[in-house]
Amino acid sequence: MENTQIGPFKIGSRLGNNRRQKVYRAKQIEQGIDVALKFIGLPSEEKRQRAIDKIQIEVERLKKLSHPNLVALLGAGFADDQIFLATELVKGESLTAKLARRGKLAADQVIEYGRQIAQVLDYLHNEKIIHSKLTPDKILIAKDGTVKVTDLRLNRAKKRRWDASRKRELDIAAYMAPEQFVDGATEKSDIYALGIILYEMLTGKLPYEPDTMDRMTRKKMTDKAPTVSKSTMNCPVWLDKMVCQMISPDPRMRPHTAKAVVLALEELKSLDASKKSAVSLVSGNFNPLTAGAEKTEANRLLGKKPREDDIKPSFFQSTAFLFVGLIGIVAILTYALMPASSKQNLEYAQQLMQSDEASDWRNARNYVKGIIENGTSDECFDDAEALYFESRRRTLVIQAEKGRSTVLQSAASQKFIAAVQAQESGDLASSRNGLIEILSTVDPAGDERHIHAEASIRINDVTDSMDLNIGGEALNALIDENRNLDSTVEKNIAIRLLDRIIAKTEAVEDLHGPHQSAVELKKQYTQSMPPGSGNQ
Repeated sequence: MENTQIGPFKIGSRLGNNRRQKVYRAKQIEQGIDVALKFIGLPSEEKRQRAIDKIQIEVERLKKLSHPNLVALLGAGFADDQIFLATELVKGESLTAKLARRGKLAADQVIEYGRQIAQVLDYLHNEKIIHSKLTPDKILIAKDGTVKVTDLRLNRAKKRRWDASRKRELDIAAYMAPEQFVDGATEKSDIYALGIILYEMLTGKLPYEPDTMDRMTRKKMTDKAPTVSKSTMNCPVWLDKMVCQMISPDPRMRPHTAKAVVLALEELKSLDASKKSAVSLVSGNFNPLTAGAEKTEANRLLGKKPREDDIKPSFFQSTAFLFVGLIGIVAILTYALMPASSKQNLEYAQQLMQSDEASDWRNARNYVKGIIENGTSDECFDDAEALYFESRRRTLVIQAEKGRSTVLQSAASQKFIAAVQAQESGDLASSRNGLIEILSTVDPAGDERHIHAEASIRINDVTDSMDLNIGGEALNALIDENRNLDSTVEKNIAIRLLDRIIAKTEAVEDLHGPHQSAVELKKQYTQSMPPGSGNQ
């Protein structure tokens, strides 16, 4: 492909050494602009036009994004059974290459890189976009130190793009949050990925080594988040604490927004009036009595050479001043990382529920889980619980309509998805039987009440869709299928069907037999049910 022309671009050398991606340096011939071209294979002929239509919609959305820490998407084209994406060319190296060369990075450099990455995540989240696959491969470091996040796509939770790898590779999964393996990505998943990257930059290794997919996933879900200080002593205390929060297996324990991470890292990066590094102030070996001894490190952070008069302490280097400064920094960091109040979390969740994206609904659940666990004593409990189950109901409906059933889902969820798929394929009898089983076994006030509620709606739709334009013999057989029912749930569902049969056969002389049978069976069920349990 090198030294060839595709569309308006002259292809140059391949960029990077990522075997999964085909990315090349190229030049736009007419304008003389250097760009990066990424090539994406197209699916089979029958699915090709749909794929092209999707990529066009995606490109138009992504082209509108603009942030100094985001690689700009310039456009897309089609050639030789491939789609190519043209992006801004960053002169520098990937974070993966930098770590491979240096092993690990100094804390001040980690803070600066992390701050820039958090800024672009905050921007994307405000645009209702979740990166969901952030890894060091997708973080470029320009020669001037600017961080650029690349390879952004519109990744939707649990929805595979046609060009996605069929195998979830370990080197990508190592940065994924535990909830991504079950429910899909949320904003908190991006914060988790950044936490893993910060950990790797500080220690030179991953907190969960990618041994096998099963073992790594289990550790992420069950093990307590490891601390950086266990692997390296040269890490500021508050940076260590923040990274540990970010990679917590429980999304609720992570910083509530990427903006909170930005604020915390900016405070750690800030310098006080004496040019003393905030990093050294909050490091594990900070001692107010020896604070003035760190002037050389402060100068290194500022890019200055030491001078003879630097050894003379000023008022701003005094123990009292630095101690007060430390208290202020700790207070700001504590506030930045402090979980939002119940009312704030509920408001965030309610805003997210206005979206049409399933990923936003999942984010909303994360915001209200803590409120629900507080119990009824929390004034926001009722609203939070209602929102939580509404979010689960909406997500379930999407999974069911798309046939997304996995072994990680509960038995009731799998049965519901199977019932919906049977309904859409026209097998109403199987759909009805599956929904009846759900309504008979799932607690309408329990943890899967959203499944019961949606099944209650679906069973009516299925019953009302059953074809009754059949002969008397077939109607009698249908009535017989609904005899000898025991549960109130089943009787109520049967009564709805019997009402349809009665209305359908009432004025048809040839169907007097089925009509009478339906009337008698309805009467029998109505009389046998307790008061107040009227049919659905």
